[in-house]
Amino acid sequence: LASVSFCRKELGSLTLAILTTTGASSNAQDEMTQMCFKTLALLIALDRKEVFEDVNSSLVCGTSNDLIINAENRKVRNSSSRTLPLNTVQMEVLVSILRAAVTDLEHYNSTFSVIKAITSMKYTSPGYYDLMDVILKISVQSHKPTVRQQAHQIFMMYFIGYPMGKERIENHLKQIILNIKYEYEDGRLSALGLVSVVIQKLPIPLLEEYTQLFFLPLILQLVNDESKKCRKMVADCISKLLKRISVQLLSSLYDYGIRWFDADGKDAQQLRRTSAQLFGIFVEARIDFMKRGSRIDELLSHLHKYLDMEIRCLDGNTVLLGKQWEMCYFCLQSLDKLNGQVPEITSKYTDVWKSCVKLLIHPHPWVQLTSSKIIQSHLSRLDPYKLVSKGGHSLTSFLVDVPGSLFEITRNLCYQLNAGEEKQIEIVSSLAIKNLAWSIQAMCGRPDLCFKVQESTLISANDEELDESECQQKSTDPILWLMTRLSNIAKRPGSIRRNSIFKCYAAFATLCEATIITPYLELMLEALNRVAVERENSETIKSNENNDLPIVDFPREVMQLLEDKCGTEKFVSAFTNVKSKARDKRDERKQMIAAEAVHDPVASAKRRIAKQGKEKQRKKRRIEERMNSRGVFKNR
Repeated sequence: LASVSFCRKELGSLTLAILTTTGASSNAQDEMTQMCFKTLALLIALDRKEVFEDVNSSLVCGTSNDLIINAENRKVRNSSSRTLPLNTVQMEVLVSILRAAVTDLEHYNSTFSVIKAITSMKYTSPGYYDLMDVILKISVQSHKPTVRQQAHQIFMMYFIGYPMGKERIENHLKQIILNIKYEYEDGRLSALGLVSVVIQKLPIPLLEEYTQLFFLPLILQLVNDESKKCRKMVADCISKLLKRISVQLLSSLYDYGIRWFDADGKDAQQLRRTSAQLFGIFVEARIDFMKRGSRIDELLSHLHKYLDMEIRCLDGNTVLLGKQWEMCYFCLQSLDKLNGQVPEITSKYTDVWKSCVKLLIHPHPWVQLTSSKIIQSHLSRLDPYKLVSKGGHSLTSFLVDVPGSLFEITRNLCYQLNAGEEKQIEIVSSLAIKNLAWSIQAMCGRPDLCFKVQESTLISANDEELDESECQQKSTDPILWLMTRLSNIAKRPGSIRRNSIFKCYAAFATLCEATIITPYLELMLEALNRVAVERENSETIKSNENNDLPIVDFPREVMQLLEDKCGTEKFVSAFTNVKSKARDKRDERKQMIAAEAVHDPVASAKRRIAKQGKEKQRKKRRIEERMNSRGVFKNR
């Protein structure tokens, strides 16, 4: 209605009278209370809406006189836009009612609409400042996400736009930081969201003045918070803080990290872990700062020192029970970020890379994963045949500087693929396959990199017995060693492990030239054929052919890839040899069993009993795997 703008004060007074005289203010959930709040919110925000409408209407006016008149009207209205429909005493009453309403467990949008409207008008009073303290508390402690979000928005409107003294600012900032230690995860996430916005919105001089107030509590929360989401948000807050402050302040925070790295005493391990996390954020947020002077060299030296120390102290039996893996993990995280930002510098530190290669066989899967990522990132920048940078940059590689390192990487990757079924992790296996596909090409182009000295041998205790000529060939052919190792791994029972080896063969067939893998077709086909025959002959799989068909077909699909890559003639010749050898071994085994039944009946009976026991276990395992694949788990 057009008369509303002229009757604002009277309408506001009457609405407030309804709140106070009818007792509606004592119950925030009352419908009358909520309608009164909506009315007051509209009345308080009315002038701002009228000004906006006048601005739009002035754009339609066609004469200069109209423009002048509208401009004058806007000036008049703008001068009164800061007036409120209630006087000072009435506003104090309204603020006290609102303070009681927001403490109710059930909040309504109309309550926050009034507070938002008052805040937008820059109203100030002691009661209003007390109301903002309650709003800050609600932004963390409310159990409703929408309420926390609205309280968050209102407090930021107040904190950024209102005049306040240094003491009040400091008290608010301390409370904001204190809220990140709230008991429940949702509340901490809301508090960290507010911290992030404050860090971004505060003027730089004010932010630098209170940097220490933000930095140390955030670091403690980063180390101690059990929630992954909260730790991620804490790291994001620290990153935003580092991006906005001056180089002088950055230097002081950097010195903190260095001192923590060099700490001694009973808390030294925790401080070093904290420092490793902090430097990861430094590298990600301010690589320009890290490039100045010798900071990157200093950081890499510290990373090598403590990685080497952790490797020497590694106890595989207890590392998974405590937090012994965390130092290695966070040091590797920092190294990964450094390698992503400045690979031309990190590639020169061969000692760091040697430690990274050793950690490929660390007991903890996160350490294995991170070290595999770092190795894969380095290898992907190099041409596997020439060991030079693909981009034309002067990128050196530790593979050339450290003889035998290529073989050590390959051996450790095979160790990852040979893990037990319960320890197989898909993402770790995928990275191992990518790295092995690169390694086999490098072995073809530079086989000398696999040997520490000329007389070195690549034969390991896990390989099958070979005759003298095969041993001689294998000791000088790293690709033969790798193929034999993968074939031996595939002999062990376990569908996940075997499928990883077959994926590795598929990667070889896809990425490598035919000349690399053709001489070793028989080794690959031996493992593929063995598994394919086992699965086809299994009574359990035959009875459930439709359910397990994709699993049975996978070895056949890999064989088809190998045939397409190497050519049908060579594939058929190798496959015939594999079939012939398998048949000869089977006939020899049957003859041995028949002879044993005649010469040693007791041993033969024990063999049959053991075979029957294994068959029962196999059938039981198949049934459990099939049930698990359907989502049915047996209670134990």
